[in-house]
Amino acid sequence: MNSKSRVLAAFIAALALSAAAAQADISISFFDKRIYVPGSEILVKVTVRNDTPSAWRFMLADDKRLSVGFDVRSIANRALEPSDSWKRAMSSSAPVFYREISIQPGEEYAFVENLADYVSIAEPGSFVVACTLYPELTSKASVRAGLRSNALSLSVRPGAPAPAIAESFKAGTAEILKAERIGPDEVVSRTIKARQKGRWNEFFLYLDVERLLKANPDKSRSYDRESDDGRRRMVSAYKADLMASVVDSDIVVIPSAFDILETRYGASYGKVVAMLRFSYDGFAMLKEYTYELERRDDVWFIVAYTVMNKGTE
Repeated sequence: MNSKSRVLAAFIAALALSAAAAQADISISFFDKRIYVPGSEILVKVTVRNDTPSAWRFMLADDKRLSVGFDVRSIANRALEPSDSWKRAMSSSAPVFYREISIQPGEEYAFVENLADYVSIAEPGSFVVACTLYPELTSKASVRAGLRSNALSLSVRPGAPAPAIAESFKAGTAEILKAERIGPDEVVSRTIKARQKGRWNEFFLYLDVERLLKANPDKSRSYDRESDDGRRRMVSAYKADLMASVVDSDIVVIPSAFDILETRYGASYGKVVAMLRFSYDGFAMLKEYTYELERRDDVWFIVAYTVMNKGTE
C-alpha cells in the first residue's frame, strides 16, 4: 500500500470512528404550559434530534418509562421521590415491548410524557427538571450511557388539583374551569372556539377522550386489558397525541370559521351538525361535522364525530 492509500484509509477510519461516536441531542420543553399545583398533569415534550452525519438509532419502549428518566430537584438540590406508578413499572416482570427508531441526519423525533408518571410532586415549590434518554433502555443503561437534556425551571403553586375530568385550569390563570350545564350546540361552539384560540384545557373540557380512544378497535382491546393505572396512562398519552395531531387530526384541525347548522337532542343523547371552513391560499375548504353528545349529570360531552367534505369555495 502506498503512502496516499494509507492516508486515505486512515482518513476513512477516522470518519467511521467519529460517526460511530456521534450522539444525537435530547431537549425538553413544557407542552401546553399552564398553572401547576401539586398533583397536576405536567406534560413535557421530549425531542431527540440527529445533527450527526449519519443515521442514529435507539430503542424506544412502549412504556417510555423504560426509555427515559426525569430528574426533578428542588432549589436546595433535593431530588424528588419517584411516583408510585413509576415504582410499579420498574418492579414489573411483564415483557418489555419496544421498537427501534432511526433518525436521519437533520431530522428529529418527539413524544410527550406526563412528569407525574415519573416523580411525585406533592408540595408546591420551585424545581429544576432534566431528562435522560437511555438508547438501549434503562435495564441496559450501563452498556450505553444515557443522553442528558437541558434543564427546565418548574414552578408549582399551592392548591389542590381538580380531580374530575370536567375541571381544569384556564390557560394562563389560576382560575378553575368547570363544565357548565349548557346545550349541546353551545358545547360544540365552545369546543371549536377553544381550539381556534389554542386553549387546550377548554378544548378538552367537554371532550370525552376515553370514548374517542375506544373508537379504535385495537386501542379499545388494549384499554380493556389494562389496569386502572394503565388506562389512565393510555388516556393521558392519547390526549398528548391529539395535541400533537398524531391521532384524530380532524377534530383538532383549526377552522377559520364555523356555523352551527342543526341541533337535535333528547334526554341523554344529542347531535349537532356544524359547517367548518378552512382557509388556504386562494381558496377555502368546507367540511360538515356531525358531533354526537351524551349527557351525564346534566352536562353534555362530545363522544364521537364524523366528517363529510363539502367542496371548496
